[in-house]
Amino acid sequence: MKIKKALYVVLGCIGVGLGALGAALPLLPAFPFLLLAAFCFAKSSQRLNDWFINTKLYKNNLETYVRGQGMTWKTKIRIMIMVTFLMSIGFIMMSRVPVGRIILSGVWLFHILYFTFGVKTIKAQATANTLADNPDSCAYCCKIKVSGMKCENCAEKLRCALCQEGKYEAQVDLKTGTATVYGDILPEKAFIADIVRRAGFKTDEICEPVKL
Repeated sequence: MKIKKALYVVLGCIGVGLGALGAALPLLPAFPFLLLAAFCFAKSSQRLNDWFINTKLYKNNLETYVRGQGMTWKTKIRIMIMVTFLMSIGFIMMSRVPVGRIILSGVWLFHILYFTFGVKTIKAQATANTLADNPDSCAYCCKIKVSGMKCENCAEKLRCALCQEGKYEAQVDLKTGTATVYGDILPEKAFIADIVRRAGFKTDEICEPVKL
């Protein structure tokens, strides 16, 4: 089991490295490598996973997709251009393997259709917005008193932890030591307390959900 976790950690680190290069170089895709890193860290290390989801790499390239909110056209087009470029090289090299060209064309077409129609398209300015920014769109909210937060990074870490389920959104106020969870259906108090504990903080009080 330790060897398996170690392998996940190594693959995750490779994914972060290649993803960082992809974010800086126009010819290298960042998305698939960062997705690999997210998967590997989630399987191997809570500490690395918490660190990764708080990086700008994750927030700028992967966060909205993981939450099910979608991608901007800019991100989609960049991925599709890179997929097309790489597969074009393979297509040229398979000049004597017609079956390979057919398979490669099918894979390319699948990628194009998936990112065009399978992944929701969102506006660029919407990437920073959440349900918490528009509470009227949610059915319920729940206030949580939290202790142990010392800086903005702590607040952001807790917010990301509360949002990881993909069904909820959250706002965290460092000054008052409170977090507000929004959603159409909110989880049990014990579940919320466990999320806060795993993020490294202590739950002092969880109020009853309020209908918005």
